[in-house]
Amino acid sequence: MRPALAGVPPPHPPPTPPPLTHLPVRSLALLILLTGQPLHAQIVRPDAPSWTDQWVFGFNLVGGVPLGEFRSHEDGGAGLEVMAGYQPFRREPLVLRAGFIGLQYGAHHARGLQRVCDDYSCWTEFAVYQARSHSMMVLHGGAELMATDGVWRPFAFALGGLTMFRSTARLPASDPDGMEEERSLFSSDNTSTAYGGGLRHVSTFIGREAGFELSARVTRNANASYVNEDGVTQEPDGSWTVTPRNGAANLLGIHVGFWIGPRIRWNERR
Repeated sequence: MRPALAGVPPPHPPPTPPPLTHLPVRSLALLILLTGQPLHAQIVRPDAPSWTDQWVFGFNLVGGVPLGEFRSHEDGGAGLEVMAGYQPFRREPLVLRAGFIGLQYGAHHARGLQRVCDDYSCWTEFAVYQARSHSMMVLHGGAELMATDGVWRPFAFALGGLTMFRSTARLPASDPDGMEEERSLFSSDNTSTAYGGGLRHVSTFIGREAGFELSARVTRNANASYVNEDGVTQEPDGSWTVTPRNGAANLLGIHVGFWIGPRIRWNERR
């Protein structure tokens, strides 16, 4: 330590601030208010729910297996399904759904002479074309119950509506610029019901739940009137004789496709 200069008092140490416990109550309250204000400004408010979040959609490939009496006349068919539904209560199992299935269960291909041309000449050649087709179109609506959590989610549904049977004949174009001629051979509509269930593998995609689904569905056409290839005869003059069948035309459908579920906001996730 250096000796003190004559006539100069020794330096004093800096004053020690009083402990926090010795501050007045008003000072403590002001300190808490000032330090808490920035934290309050950082709170993230959740998005408000919207009714558009509760729409669901489905797109499926369908393989059809005839059941019962229908199986003795047809081997099966294939087609597509499009479905749309609405979840009336957020995060609840109930979905009101409607969908359309178009499925071809029978067809006949034929070879015929067709005139074709290029830039230099014209000639006639054999061409294969779909001479006749028999299809089933289903328009159904009803209720579905589905699991709302987890990666693997079972679901089941019961539906009712209308099944439409259509049979058509096609003639190839007679010249290169012509169009195929299509004629209706038969059409009928009948009320029908369906029930089934399946399993979905679900993840989150652009804010919505989505994933692949596999399901089985039985469509009951108890009193159907339809035509298959055995009931169509073409006469020598080009006309057709059509003999429809009447009875049950029940179908087991195997559905494989993609499902888009409701939008779940981040603050709703469990």
